[in-house]
Amino acid sequence: MRIGIVTFHNVYNYGGMLQAYALCKYLNEVQHTCVCINYQQTALKQKYTHRVWDSNKTVVQNFRHFVSHYLLKKNVKKEQAFDTFLNAQIPLTKEVNSLTDFQKIASQFDVLISGSDQLWNPVFTGGELDPVYFLDSGHDNKKIAYASSAGAYEYSPSQLKKVGEFLASYHKIAVREEFLQQQLLRVRPDVSVVLDPTLLLNRDNWLALAVQIPNLPSHYILLYTFDNDKETLRTAAAVSEKMGWPIISLFRVKTEVKIHSVMDKLGPEEFLHLVEHCSFVITNSFHGTAFAINFSKDFYSIYKKSNPHRVLNLLKRVGLSERVIKSADDIPASSSWGIEYDTAKRLLSEERDLAKMFLEL
Repeated sequence: MRIGIVTFHNVYNYGGMLQAYALCKYLNEVQHTCVCINYQQTALKQKYTHRVWDSNKTVVQNFRHFVSHYLLKKNVKKEQAFDTFLNAQIPLTKEVNSLTDFQKIASQFDVLISGSDQLWNPVFTGGELDPVYFLDSGHDNKKIAYASSAGAYEYSPSQLKKVGEFLASYHKIAVREEFLQQQLLRVRPDVSVVLDPTLLLNRDNWLALAVQIPNLPSHYILLYTFDNDKETLRTAAAVSEKMGWPIISLFRVKTEVKIHSVMDKLGPEEFLHLVEHCSFVITNSFHGTAFAINFSKDFYSIYKKSNPHRVLNLLKRVGLSERVIKSADDIPASSSWGIEYDTAKRLLSEERDLAKMFLEL
C-alpha cells in the first residue's frame, strides 16, 4: 500500500524531525511503501530560511540575524547535520509548495496520513488552518490522522466548524493530546489519543541509528531546554550540585548556572547517543521527556505553562505523573530520584501496541 505523510518533517529540532522519521520508518517496516510529502509550508519555510534582509523582521532583528548566521555562523553546522539526516533517512517526494501541488501529487497514494506535531495549530501555519495538513486532496484517498496536534491552541467556533468539515472525509482520527480530543469530539465522535510517533520505535530501534560522541563524561546531566526557562535551569543546577555530575546542554542558554559543555551543533543521530549515555535528564520539552522515558532515564520534566497538555498526558499514561514538577523547589529528596521502570515499560508497551493497532490499514 502506498502511503503519503504530511507533517513538520523539515524543521531544525530533534522532536520534529525524529517524529517524522519514526512514523515513516515504522510504516515501511510493516510492508507499506511510505514517504513524506515534501510540503514546503510557507510560514515554516520563512521561519527556517536565511535571508540577508527579511521584510517581515525589524531592523534590529535583521541585524541580529545577520551577525548570528552570516558572521558568527551559529547553528550552521547543526542545520547542515539536520539536512543531511533528512535527505538520507526520510524518503521524500518532490517539493510541494501549494494546495494545488499537493492535490496533484495526492493521486499517487492509496492512503494519506496527517502525522504528528502541531500541524493543526494555526499559530504555526501563518495564522490560518492549512488545508494541506487536513488532507484536502481532492481525491478519494483513505485519510488518517495519527497523533496530529494543535498544542494548547483552542479553536474559535468558526475554526472548529471548519476543522469539522475537513475531518468529515477522514477514515479514522487519532490525536496526540486529550485537550485536542475533547475539542474535536464536538464535531467528530470517534477521535482517539495515541502515542507520539517517536514512541512507536523502542530504545534498540533508536540506538541502531545513533552516532557516537567521543570523550563524554562517565556521568552527566542532559539539559534540554531551548527557552532559558528559569525553573528548568534551577532544577538542573540542584541535581548537579547534589550528585556532583556536570551539566551538558543541547542549547545555548543565558544563565549563571555552571554548564560543563554546550553541544548545540549535534545532528539527530548524535542527539540519540547523548540521551542514551546521560545519567539524568532535566527538560521542559515534550520530546525531551518522551526520549527520557523511551530510554528509561531518570528525569524531571518541568511544567510548561504555555503548553502543558502533551507532557501531562504522556506521563499519566505511563504512570509517571510525579516526574513533572513546577519548580526546583518541588524536587523531592534525592532518595526518590531514581525511577523503577517496570510499570512504566509495561504501560508504554501496551500503549505502543494500541498505536500499532490503530495504524493497521
